[in-house]
Amino acid sequence: MKWQNNLSGIRIKGIPVKRHRGLLRAMHWVLVPATFSLIINGSYVHKPSRTKSFNNMDTARKMHFTAQYFLVSYLISRAYYGWANCDYKDLLPNRKDMLSLPKFLRYTIFLRKKKPHYPKYNPGQKLLFVQMAVLFPLQILTGYAMYSASKLQKLSRIFGGLGKTRLVHYLSATVITGLISGHIYFALTDDLAKLKSIFTGYFTPK
Repeated sequence: MKWQNNLSGIRIKGIPVKRHRGLLRAMHWVLVPATFSLIINGSYVHKPSRTKSFNNMDTARKMHFTAQYFLVSYLISRAYYGWANCDYKDLLPNRKDMLSLPKFLRYTIFLRKKKPHYPKYNPGQKLLFVQMAVLFPLQILTGYAMYSASKLQKLSRIFGGLGKTRLVHYLSATVITGLISGHIYFALTDDLAKLKSIFTGYFTPK
């Protein structure tokens, strides 16, 4: 990643760095409510309960699929943006990331005091991004297969039938929920100034 706070591209302490472009921040804040909505109303669809603030199954399902359309829009937009701007290189773990992963993990579980520094995303975040890039499309495919089982029988057969499709959908949703928790944890245990950049777009090196 090339720092953009001076002409040479070298990071200078105290000078703000452009970390997240406005379009990326906008896409992120489309993804966040859509994902949390999918988790909440999806849990109701899976196991209806009066304590989950839905009047009926129809309302929960409509909200679930509305949120899914936002998720699909995000994935398409983010994939195009990553391809057009080549920023996917910032998201994918490389050999250096994997070699530094043990050091990073020791820091996150408080076995190492010295904080490792990374240009933009740490190895944990990059691994989470890769897993989400696989699981989100899987969620969408299994979701559509269940929503229109009669029209998309061939799709559900790929997963072994409707029952197994439902199981794959549920398990992947559970893993995604865990990954989101990990993403939040890694963001909070990193530099809080970097966390603020998802709101402001800028990060000031110390």
